[in-house]
Amino acid sequence: MLIVRKLKPGQTDQVKPLPDSVLVTEEALLKIGRLGFQLGYMPLPKAEWRSFPPVDYADPLIITQDEGSAFYAAFEGEKYIGCAAVTTLPSGWAEIIDLRVDAAHRRQGTGRMLLGHCERFAQKRGLHGLRIACTDTNPGMCQFCEQTGFTLQGLDRMAVSQSPAERMKPVSRRACLLFFYRTLQKG
Repeated sequence: MLIVRKLKPGQTDQVKPLPDSVLVTEEALLKIGRLGFQLGYMPLPKAEWRSFPPVDYADPLIITQDEGSAFYAAFEGEKYIGCAAVTTLPSGWAEIIDLRVDAAHRRQGTGRMLLGHCERFAQKRGLHGLRIACTDTNPGMCQFCEQTGFTLQGLDRMAVSQSPAERMKPVSRRACLLFFYRTLQKG
């Protein structure tokens, strides 16, 4: 049975790093038009494995101690299978700073359930909605965002482009950080 719990300080020993390696078969293509940003997807000539390590600033030890943040952990029975870390931005949005599900448990509703908890976090605080950022090198996450009601509203070409791994690539192939937003229904 799948359950999601908001962890409190002292409960973070239940959380183990989740490796996030994905076999990618397509790449995200950004289109800019009159209606704003849109993503398209193009098949890669050859599938490739890509890894997305946990983000340092989503450390459950820190998140659980911050009043304006929450760390949700998903469990199948007693097995830890996913998490979502969310924080409050000064601009009035709840930012999901990490969302990941163990590869063996994807496409079973865990990510959507974690998003639901993040949405309730934002509603309780009277925030505008949710924001999540991911790179264009992770088309699976981009598609997940689009399928769960987020819209692409911005990008940052410099945020991750200067990492050692990205500097090895031609400038036109460096990763771009994409910002997806989902507003909350008022009333």
